Amino acid sequence: MTMTAMHLQDFSSREALAGALAWWREAGVDCDFADEATDWLARAEAAEEVPAPKIEPVVKAPPQRSAIQRALEVARGARIGGARESYPDKFEGFADFWLNQPDLDDRGPSGRVPPRGVHGAKLMLLVAQPEGEDDERLLSGPQGRLLAAILRAMGLAEEDTYCASALPRPAPLPDWTALAAQGLGDLTRHHIALAAPQRLLVFGRGLAPLLAENGEPAPALQLGGRAIPLMIAPRLDRLARMPGHRKQFWTKWLEWSAHA
Repeated sequence: MTMTAMHLQDFSSREALAGALAWWREAGVDCDFADEATDWLARAEAAEEVPAPKIEPVVKAPPQRSAIQRALEVARGARIGGARESYPDKFEGFADFWLNQPDLDDRGPSGRVPPRGVHGAKLMLLVAQPEGEDDERLLSGPQGRLLAAILRAMGLAEEDTYCASALPRPAPLPDWTALAAQGLGDLTRHHIALAAPQRLLVFGRGLAPLLAENGEPAPALQLGGRAIPLMIAPRLDRLARMPGHRKQFWTKWLEWSAHA
């Protein structure tokens, strides 16, 4: 074996490839060539065309309105509770009227909660609306339990009271001024006159428009030929949450009940 052959056998394949590339580079060949032309600017074809998803326009749902608000819009001037001539003229007939009168709201009689208590009660309690838990008994949930504790502290038994709501069923964010103008104020005052309580305690300052025909209600309501002393307190849910409100309420109650 000659010295040249022995020297070539010492090269590795890697070194041989590097040497070959260096030789071609020295010869001026530094690019790859092909016989067929290639369009480098053409868009590559997709293996499978997938249609773009169709984007539906977003349609916003109209804002939800309460049953009372819908009644005010649809009725076009119809009075809540009907004409005054249709009101019951006796206390014993009011609960049936409250449960079945179609003009109270536009959801029909189902789900309404009647008032409870006695005629000529020592104290009538008026709240805005039933609780969400109420079924057949008004204020059967947390607010009712708070009210029961308040009455015990006042020294009043349930048979000494009459408990009613301004609306027959729960309604979100009622506009009391608008409702009063649509007849709910007349109906509420008629209800109080039929119940003929010795005193009236209203939970919810927003209910004031229902109690007077013009402006703020007086300290005593003139109904049915007699004056009914009136006290307006914060809503029961606020009394439950705020100890300061409870303290102020109790102080005002002691002062009011001493002179009522």
